[in-house]
Amino acid sequence: MAILIEHVDVLDPTAPRSTARDRSILIEGNRISEVAPSRDLNLTAIADRKSQIGNLEVINGRNLLAIPGLISAHTHSPENYMRGATECMPLEPWLVWLYGTCGEYTARDHYLCAVMSAIEMLLSGVTGSLDHLWHGGPWQREYLDAAMEAYRDSGIRATVAPMYDDHDYVLDAADALGYDLRGSIYGLSHGGYRPDRDDYRRGVLRDNLAMFDDWMRDWHRSYDGRLQTFLGPAAGQLVTTECLQWSLELARKHGAGVHMHCVETRVQDYCIRRARGKTVIHWLYDEGLLSPEVTLPHSVWIRSAADLDRLAERGAIPVHNPAANLKLGSGLMAMREMLDRGITVALGVDGACSSDNQNLFDAIKLAALIHNLKDHDPKTWITAREAFEAGTVGGAAAMLLGGQAGQLSSGQLADIVLLDTRSALLAPMNDAYGMLVHCETSASVRHVIVNGRIVVRDRKLLTMDIEALVAEFFERADTLPFRHPIDSKTQKDVDDCWAFWWKVMDSVTST
Repeated sequence: MAILIEHVDVLDPTAPRSTARDRSILIEGNRISEVAPSRDLNLTAIADRKSQIGNLEVINGRNLLAIPGLISAHTHSPENYMRGATECMPLEPWLVWLYGTCGEYTARDHYLCAVMSAIEMLLSGVTGSLDHLWHGGPWQREYLDAAMEAYRDSGIRATVAPMYDDHDYVLDAADALGYDLRGSIYGLSHGGYRPDRDDYRRGVLRDNLAMFDDWMRDWHRSYDGRLQTFLGPAAGQLVTTECLQWSLELARKHGAGVHMHCVETRVQDYCIRRARGKTVIHWLYDEGLLSPEVTLPHSVWIRSAADLDRLAERGAIPVHNPAANLKLGSGLMAMREMLDRGITVALGVDGACSSDNQNLFDAIKLAALIHNLKDHDPKTWITAREAFEAGTVGGAAAMLLGGQAGQLSSGQLADIVLLDTRSALLAPMNDAYGMLVHCETSASVRHVIVNGRIVVRDRKLLTMDIEALVAEFFERADTLPFRHPIDSKTQKDVDDCWAFWWKVMDSVTST
């Protein structure tokens, strides 16, 4: 099967106004085989190769702009049930509310949540996503399979990284400050089922890793490479060195990656420094746990020049989640300092309860704007192209597809979004990067191609019955606890976590 997009404008940083006019893009299988001026494309040669190409579909690209598919390098699909359910609050008490009200998910819940993520992303021009999947209880293989099946059915390119942990250093810090959170929802939040014993948790970790090993064997790089599996240790303050060592070893066995939250908040930074006697990046560096297959969503409190240099040396990839960091008041990543050191930065939408949508155009615009507040010198601000490439080239690197996705050129994976240039959002087409970053909302998305397959045509998803899925999703959401008033136990746990949060924040802001 082949697709020929004729007479289309193509995003090109080397062209005037970043737009190469009247190009044709030939897709063979799941790769772009040629991008050339329409007048130069040898249609006779293409016809002569029809036996190798197979059926050829021609798309009229007039009044369309072709861009690389956007890649969201961090989200949590289970949050889709709870989108828009909370006001802004810090992460720590927010987590207590989240895990105290989400209820116990079934495999079908995981399927529906992942499907809803995929639907929103595909219709908004996101062709790839890295899902840091959580479950508020013991992991079972059926939950992992359900998420993979949802992404398989939707047609999106997806990587799933299940979350797990083996020691909570936040609880240790709370103990030291006189706050007993171990019996609270916070104390159970990243696994729900755990007694407060390291030996038990370590046994659960080994069992989980054995299950993940089998799951990765079945799913990693399946469906013509469109689906991948990573490992998702929860966060630097929730894992031991051994947990990360075992995770990285298993990931490398499968040619996969490791995806772990990294100092999203000042509380996390405080707890890690207290436990390790050093920053999280210093710890990971010393233990040999930083590498290009490691992605670090948030990375907000990586601030010192020494840590930034360590990150640059080892090639790990921070993932900027500006919307969630604003909603939860976590802080601003040092994006300019990272880019200036040659660090690849990716972008994520984060979960649908912390951002609260899955539209990467929003994240790209925020990334291009919020850093202007940090420094009065405009030379330090993030350019439109830098923000856009974090959502394309950076995302590809985070999904271990560096050099294979995120650009429109021969040999790249055929993940392409076609936008209507007659849209009011893109008229008149001045500099394409500026228009895409500061003007586009995803409303101009017309067609979407993933892995050489048309999955959205004329803004209609071709792979799924959206109406039936949304109806089922609504019916199930009405049964979950978060739709009802919060119970007294959960409210007390939230209040206790607020008290702990204030104690830590008073400490770190007074020094």
